[in-house]
Amino acid sequence: MSEYVFCPRCGAVTKPGVCTNCGYTINKEEDINENIESGQVSQETLETLYTGPAHKQPEPGKNKSSKGWIIGVVIGLAVVVLIIFLLAVLFIAAFVPIIIKSAYNVSQIPTVTTPSNNNNNPPTNLFPDINPDTDPDTDPDADPDADPDGLPDVYDPDSDEYYYATTIEPLYAGTSKFDYDKFINEIVPSANEYWDESAENTFDYYINGNYTSYLKSEVVHGFIERDGFATPYYEYLVDSYIENDKYDVERRIIRYEGECNGLFINAYCAYYTLSSDDVDFTDVNEALRNQAISELFEYISKKSASNNSTETFNYTLYTDAVITFNNDEVLSVGYSTTAYENNDINNFYIHGINVDVKKGKVIDNTAVLNFNDDFSEFFVERSNIQNSYVEAINYSDAADITKVFKDDDGLILLFTPLGVEVGINYKYHYSYGWVTVTINDFDEFFLNQYNFDTGWGKGYDIYQYEKDNNISFNPDDYGYDDLYYDL
Repeated sequence: MSEYVFCPRCGAVTKPGVCTNCGYTINKEEDINENIESGQVSQETLETLYTGPAHKQPEPGKNKSSKGWIIGVVIGLAVVVLIIFLLAVLFIAAFVPIIIKSAYNVSQIPTVTTPSNNNNNPPTNLFPDINPDTDPDTDPDADPDADPDGLPDVYDPDSDEYYYATTIEPLYAGTSKFDYDKFINEIVPSANEYWDESAENTFDYYINGNYTSYLKSEVVHGFIERDGFATPYYEYLVDSYIENDKYDVERRIIRYEGECNGLFINAYCAYYTLSSDDVDFTDVNEALRNQAISELFEYISKKSASNNSTETFNYTLYTDAVITFNNDEVLSVGYSTTAYENNDINNFYIHGINVDVKKGKVIDNTAVLNFNDDFSEFFVERSNIQNSYVEAINYSDAADITKVFKDDDGLILLFTPLGVEVGINYKYHYSYGWVTVTINDFDEFFLNQYNFDTGWGKGYDIYQYEKDNNISFNPDDYGYDDLYYDL
């Protein structure tokens, strides 16, 4: 045996016998190796083969095993960092396009507003954007029919995926798809809670609580006198019901709470019913009720048919109603609907149900005014003045806008003390919203298919008001002169 040897345990240079660095018995290993070969080593010896001093620390710089351990840790950390980086790159490549589409999905919410008194300065929208659209003049030479994200140009109403509408389309806000029997027989039985009661017998959270604050489109239940509006513009849905001896009205609340494919659904919907000793309002009351819960039915129907996984945990629906005008001939009920998935707005719109109270029939909204291309051009001109610039209608052909007006599910038409409020719920590219204008004197467009007096809004004069306050729309100020209808 040489005078100095390498310790087989720690690699230190030491004399034979006990290693001066780690305490390992070198001769013991040789003896045990010989015993192992002869089969004479005991289990106890094997278990204690590599034991040494319990608390002896190696001298700095001499323990090569410690260095190897440190190097291994450093290499391991480098590998972990590399894996995290690669996963981050894959995540960005996979999900950033979806995030961008989601952020762009919901757009401006133009509506009738109170104009300012600044000269030639269109009013600011009353209801601000959820996520404002990008500047519509960013690329004036871009193909308006091209899908910037390469997604299909066909909208599937049964799909929850984001869609790209190449032309302006009606946003479903009516009841043509609603099936009350299916709602009662298939949806209601699975609810944890469902009731339809008079608002007098329950707490009305819209009138007495704060549910109105969850509505994207404002509703005001405080009564305003017919001649008490500050401007000739209809700014929001406001109560204008006046008691009469022809019929009575009752406010009702529908409450729904349940689950659908693991999704918790909560809905609170208001509507009105009419009653009279002389007129049968059965059909009218069904229409008024159906409009209140149409969005709930549509959403649950889609979710029930869909097996797609989703990160949505709860869906909340608020639908409020207000009587925007009534007299001995007609009555109008305006609905404001806002739906949330988790804490994000899923959908919103307004819609009107108009009633011929003499006959007890619902008025066909598409048959009240003459919706043709001339009216669509007039509508865009009026909207530019009342609402400032709205991309969806200014970038659309008059014929395409006319199609939306003729779709009862997308059309907005309400009688108000200021005349008639008319507009559309629309989808355009990845955006959706609604836009209306106020027409004080609508005789020029009235089709006369219904026999009732149309003179109640003529006490207001939008054109004189705009002249007195220097309110106008100059397309040159926005760079949209080629899109402006110059009538």
